Amino acid sequence: MKNKMENKNTAWIIITKFFRFKDAFKWAIISFIGFILGTTALSFRNYILPFLIFIVTTFCIMAFTFAINNYYDAKSDKINPRRKNINAIASGQISRKTAIFLLFFLAFISLIISIFYGLEIFIFCGFLLFLGWAYSAPPLRTKNIPVIDVIWHFIGFFSYIIWGNLISGGSIYHGSIPLLTWLMAVSIGLFSSIGQVGNHIRDYSSDKGTGTKTFAVWAGLDKAKITINFLTLFHLIVLVLLILLYTIEYYASFLFFIAIAFLGLIILKPRRGVFPTKNCWTFYFSIVLGGGVYISVLIYHIYTLLGVQPLDLLGFSII
Repeated sequence: MKNKMENKNTAWIIITKFFRFKDAFKWAIISFIGFILGTTALSFRNYILPFLIFIVTTFCIMAFTFAINNYYDAKSDKINPRRKNINAIASGQISRKTAIFLLFFLAFISLIISIFYGLEIFIFCGFLLFLGWAYSAPPLRTKNIPVIDVIWHFIGFFSYIIWGNLISGGSIYHGSIPLLTWLMAVSIGLFSSIGQVGNHIRDYSSDKGTGTKTFAVWAGLDKAKITINFLTLFHLIVLVLLILLYTIEYYASFLFFIAIAFLGLIILKPRRGVFPTKNCWTFYFSIVLGGGVYISVLIYHIYTLLGVQPLDLLGFSII
């Protein structure tokens, strides 16, 4: 009985603190947007196998990305009270030898499944694993290279959308990935870059004090703030394109976006005469409007699959 309890506890620790299930699941949901946009019919039967393959391989890729970060950050996390209990290696709950085995296991499972699904999927799977490895592992360890770490975030999240689309039937080689998916990939890539620079700005004082060379520390706080403003502007431009080319095509998708945008303004409404800070507007343009557009685009895609006639509000039809 005691051994069974210990095994259960160890499995739970691996899933929650080494694979970081919650984080891996959140990132998998982002990739699932690409999977949905790659579907060409509302048929569960047609997509049950791709969906199962997507779930297993994507979770393994995301878990590998977080797990390898835990592995190489264990030494610094061990002396960080905030991180020690999150990292199972740093807390001594699993050994480095066990961690290496689990890392190989995650990579093997995702690669062996993807090779049976097609060469293009296999190559892209290997590319995503490389991105996760290079971000945390020396000698590259791009997370510690200013500018490159932000670009790496963009490439990673951009690729997660394309990955989901490939699994559900898209192809880079045959040009079957639509413009909608490419724009969504760019938008979400920019969104992740905004979040990364934002984290650097929030952690500027502590990072500078400990000698951690993030983009904000390297460029300076003022330039980091200018950068996040430019990223937000580029993100907003892509969102406008998504609205004009797709969201506005149907009442349901466009009205949903309007409702989210209006609700966001209500939340940001000045209180006691205090105008919202620039951070509030960055939050509004990147997260509130971004989330509204992403969901409205999914509504648009479902309507196209249902064969609903578009409104053609702008005098032309995209589909």
